[in-house]
Amino acid sequence: MSYSPDTIRRLSQAFEDQRLLRPLRVTRYEPGTRLQYEVTGVAPSRKARADLEIERFVGGGFAGQVYRVKVVGLDEPDGPVEGLAVGGSYAMKILVPPSRFSCRFRDTVYAVGFQAPFQLQCNPAAARAGALWQKLIRRAAALRLGTERAVVNIHATFVDPVMGSCGELSEWIDGRNWRFEVDDRLEARRHWKHGQDVPESDLRSPEYRAKQQFMAAFVQLLHDVGAHEFARQYEWWTAKSQPNVLKRTDSEADPAAGLTAVDFRAGLALLPLLPMSPGDVPLIAKGVARGSLVQFDRGDLHKLRAFIEQHEEHFADLRPAFNELTEQERIYRNSQPDVTHNHVRLLHDGTLWGTMLDSTVTGWRVRNRIDDAAAAKLRPHRVLTLLFCLLGMLPALAAMGGVGLFAGAWIAGALSWPVALAAGLLVFLTAPLLRFVHRLIGRADLRAHYASIATSPAYALRAIRGTGIERLIGWVRRGRVSDERALALLRSPLRYTLHLPLGLLPAGLHRMLTDRAFALGRLRFLFVRPVRLYFNAQDREQWLRDMVTEGVRRGMLTPEEEATILNRIGEPFIQKYLQSLAVHVCTLPITQIVSVIVAAWYVIANDLSFAQAWDKVLLILAAFQITPISPGSFVRGAYVLYLVIRERNFKDYNIAVFLGFFKYVGYLAFPVQMAYRYPILARFMAGHWATGAVHIVPVFGEHGALLEHGVFDTFYNYPLTVRRRLRERAQLREHLAPRTWHAVPWALAVAAAFAAAGAVTLRFWEVLPALNDLWWLVVLGPLLAGAAVAAGAGGSPLPHRLLLAALTGVSAAVLAAVLYSTIGLLAVPDFPPIQHGAFWVGLVSLIGWQVFLFTLLAILGAFIAETRPVKDVQRVGYRT
Repeated sequence: MSYSPDTIRRLSQAFEDQRLLRPLRVTRYEPGTRLQYEVTGVAPSRKARADLEIERFVGGGFAGQVYRVKVVGLDEPDGPVEGLAVGGSYAMKILVPPSRFSCRFRDTVYAVGFQAPFQLQCNPAAARAGALWQKLIRRAAALRLGTERAVVNIHATFVDPVMGSCGELSEWIDGRNWRFEVDDRLEARRHWKHGQDVPESDLRSPEYRAKQQFMAAFVQLLHDVGAHEFARQYEWWTAKSQPNVLKRTDSEADPAAGLTAVDFRAGLALLPLLPMSPGDVPLIAKGVARGSLVQFDRGDLHKLRAFIEQHEEHFADLRPAFNELTEQERIYRNSQPDVTHNHVRLLHDGTLWGTMLDSTVTGWRVRNRIDDAAAAKLRPHRVLTLLFCLLGMLPALAAMGGVGLFAGAWIAGALSWPVALAAGLLVFLTAPLLRFVHRLIGRADLRAHYASIATSPAYALRAIRGTGIERLIGWVRRGRVSDERALALLRSPLRYTLHLPLGLLPAGLHRMLTDRAFALGRLRFLFVRPVRLYFNAQDREQWLRDMVTEGVRRGMLTPEEEATILNRIGEPFIQKYLQSLAVHVCTLPITQIVSVIVAAWYVIANDLSFAQAWDKVLLILAAFQITPISPGSFVRGAYVLYLVIRERNFKDYNIAVFLGFFKYVGYLAFPVQMAYRYPILARFMAGHWATGAVHIVPVFGEHGALLEHGVFDTFYNYPLTVRRRLRERAQLREHLAPRTWHAVPWALAVAAAFAAAGAVTLRFWEVLPALNDLWWLVVLGPLLAGAAVAAGAGGSPLPHRLLLAALTGVSAAVLAAVLYSTIGLLAVPDFPPIQHGAFWVGLVSLIGWQVFLFTLLAILGAFIAETRPVKDVQRVGYRT
């Protein structure tokens, strides 16, 4: 949900108009904001004053928030800061997340690992150390990778006094994540990954492969220079490291050129019992082997020094940078308890404690927990600093104590759960009070602010209004209210008060309940727009134009590809394709509506209470979500089948007619179908639809991460690979005569195996097994028979091979049922069908179930056999 930066500025000015004694709490900057910082160059280390203007907000994660800024002024009394120039655009990273939840989660994980606040945010020595490591790694990359451009250049560090965080200014990279590439030889790429010798002519996805090779080489370089824990940012199999490497847009001609490592600031510490991905498990083991139980950004200075001395001529001008790094690393590592590394030093090293307490005061000042006067009082008095530190720890201890008291009292049975809950809450709620006291002691402006609230009713009202304005700023950014409504709420305290309870709801629901125009717009978008897209060609074309524009912005399309697509937008098949996509959009809510209706019908039909119905309803709703064919996908598939019948055209729908019936995959039916006519549009639409849903996955769903590309491969490139394999097999069999007779012995073999299993079980255990008792044979028998029949069908075309496999499954099912029932009839006196006088009914039921299962599995076996890689060395070019 977009908003106007001007609204934020007007709300911020309204806060200033309250003339409060405390500043506005800023969590993010808006475009157009002017900032002034005292910056320190990285190498050489020169101080300057930089005047910056925010051009745009790029994004934020656990490590911090990134902006594109322009330098509009520089005052450099000590000489020029390397890389900075007036008028230039740069990347500015402030090392505090814009999200409060992200910040708290990050700080909690870090505190568990190192028993300290997040040092990159609050310790200038830690920020400097990271910047200096990056500068030296950049020079090492020039030796190993051929160019310093392989690592983004970092120019300066600073402290942001408004947000209370360290920050850095780096080179701005005009770049993008990987482009989704058409690849119909996925097996070749898989063999290439495993190190097998694959001819270059059989390999596709050059950008993907180049990025993987670059990251592997860069990880090796980082280990060679001692930056072991920095390497975690670029380990391929963490599945979330790929966005940390961008491809510069000025290198589009060469898939392997322009790759640049851009992120050297980890957001989350890697705890030994909390891996963030499967790829972190071996990294934890390697870290433990190095003696690093908790990993974040620790490097080996001895190894770095050896590397520099080995290449002395290349690092001559960076010797001062290495010397400064050594000192900043000492301060940084001694600024936190870090029991996994300092352990016994904490018991006897006074220098360690001195550095730790001094850096703690610095961290409080950077984060605005204390003011300059408090810092001046605390810094020379270690005991006073330690007491203030212990007071700051009490809120966390109170929160943990409240939860522990409730859980312990309830589990032990010492108190009833309402009493235990009340006692736990009482302790838990002291945490905000203790946090308030801690901040009140450290800042004179807050003491004056709250004293004025207590003594002046007029000031108290202004303070309440100021807090409401801060909340309105957050509501606008999260899309809870529109720009106009936020300004209206600013003018009407009563209406704002009525909105307060809704602030506990999700942002979208809050806005739906309070903004009639927004609610109607969303409903039109969900229910009216798909219908309009189906009937209105202009709306469909505009829909495609909007998607293409977004694709260009995200780097999924080049301007040339954009022009190619838009120039062909009026062609009949593209119009038909867009119309079919509109039908797909219309089917989106069908499954959810049907699932709710079925759940409601079940509850009413069985007269269940709320408690009884809850788990049943959840089970029904979940079942509709995981079934491969749902009501919505069935309607979608039926529409494609209708197009085939109406137009008497199977060729143009031969992939879509099958994919359309399957849930989730069906939305890619037409992108895959169009691959041979409109490859650029097909690739873009497949990437757009396939990866859209991936981004809701926490951490791994990030733009440019491995899961995104994996989904694209699965739903776009794999069908293309299958189609190629089918075509190759058809070419190999052109000279063969069709064969069908071999289906008979295979059907007899399956039936005989099924009957034999029943006879053996009856002979040794005196019981005739049911279908579910022989599940392994029910699955393997028809599956293998279908594969064998398809493989031995000679020159028969694919539809005939699948039909032959299906007939084999039907025949095997009927024969097996007859033989099985005959064995039961002859050998079991109280055989259930005879006992109930319904032999033929039981036989028909058994035949029905087995025909369904055997036929489905036989077709599946045939499909698997037909889509295996072709084992023809001359035709494929390598051995699979």
